[in-house]
Amino acid sequence: MPIYYQSQLENIAAVCMGIRVDSAAAAVTNAAVTKFTVTGGNVIMTGFVGEIEVDIPAGAITLAINHTPTVGTVTPLASASADFAGYIAGRMCYLPAVAGALVWTATGGARMDVTPLYILRPGALSAIASITPATGTIRYTMWYVPVDSGAYVTGS
Repeated sequence: MPIYYQSQLENIAAVCMGIRVDSAAAAVTNAAVTKFTVTGGNVIMTGFVGEIEVDIPAGAITLAINHTPTVGTVTPLASASADFAGYIAGRMCYLPAVAGALVWTATGGARMDVTPLYILRPGALSAIASITPATGTIRYTMWYVPVDSGAYVTGS
């Protein structure tokens, strides 16, 4: 079995998917919480996934992902998901192939091949839940490629 250095693995991932940015695991809330900020120009989002880190308690709850550009109006990237109350750590979500609801997987991985490419203008990518549960955290990861010189994304 070949041995790869971490830098080699990161370079291969960047060539295949784009630059990876993580958002720290944070509580699920009923307020628009910025997970990523696009700065300096447009970027192409090549992938997006969320992973439950701390179990979500029982009770009806949905989640939406929005992009709010610095100039312009809110654009929903994924409308309210299916109810994900009672989901355990390890379940993942990803953006729909066509406009629609955020998709939740069974425990395991998420399908990145159905995630559409989005061109995001400078602004904020946020998650907003229908209610604020007593517990539960989600960690998000996105991959992107800069379109404009000097464009980049930071995680919260």
